[in-house]
Amino acid sequence: FYLAPPIADMSEDGHDATKQHSNTRALDEWERMGLDKRIEYDNLRRVFERLDLKKDDRIDKQELKAQYDVLDHKPRPNTEYGLSEVEDIIWEVDEDANGWIDWENFVQLYLRCRKDRTGREPTRLFNLIEFMICDKDGGGTMSEDECMEILYHRFGKEVMKDLTDQLFKRKVDEAEKEFTFTEFLKLVDGNNGILSQHMKKMNKQQQ
Repeated sequence: FYLAPPIADMSEDGHDATKQHSNTRALDEWERMGLDKRIEYDNLRRVFERLDLKKDDRIDKQELKAQYDVLDHKPRPNTEYGLSEVEDIIWEVDEDANGWIDWENFVQLYLRCRKDRTGREPTRLFNLIEFMICDKDGGGTMSEDECMEILYHRFGKEVMKDLTDQLFKRKVDEAEKEFTFTEFLKLVDGNNGILSQHMKKMNKQQQ
């Protein structure tokens, strides 16, 4: 006699239960990693995969250097620790001391920097990640609005109120500015960035 093929388990809204289960696993992963929104997971995964040129689920010094080349940014060939700046950036993030950045390291660095209010977390890779999240097409720039959103989150309303006109002022008929990675770093760099220097000055005045 004839046995009919099994009917796919369908949910009430008509979606395949297998697909629904797959989506649940993805949700579990971003929640497990401590991310607040699924969009954060998707953005980070997109950036990680762009950096992972060898597709081995890790980022090494050659791949990181290649992305800086794309953005026309020149990391220092030597630091005070006897490493190149690219090697130094990897060392800051590489919790396993294996010479590369894996997915877990990548996400945890992002989360620590997002939540940091002390200024003690290393931000060089974080700066690159935030820039690449905004530079969705890989064209090497971020919009003025995207830049301002990052700055407000990092430095707060009071700092931005003081510096918005200085940083973003333009003529009425002038087009919105596009920021290169180097220009972005001039704003956010933890040691020499315009906003970091302004925050240090504010903190001294409050002491």
